Amino acid sequence: MNLIEYEGKKVRIIDTEKRVWEGKVTDYIYPEDNEPEEIESIIIKCKVGRFPGRSIEFTAPEIESIKVLE
Repeated sequence: MNLIEYEGKKVRIIDTEKRVWEGKVTDYIYPEDNEPEEIESIIIKCKVGRFPGRSIEFTAPEIESIKVLE
């Protein structure tokens, strides 16, 4: 999954537990900077989901699908 392409965009994420999240991707974490997992991840400012208004990190394996919203 190439998560860097979503940085700065508004997205809808469905996680591996089938929960829906929406928000703007505020940061991308390179695999080599994400210790000890060494897996790429993104952080979204959540608008829809369990924690509206909070920043939530998703690693690539936690994301079942991701879609850019208009």
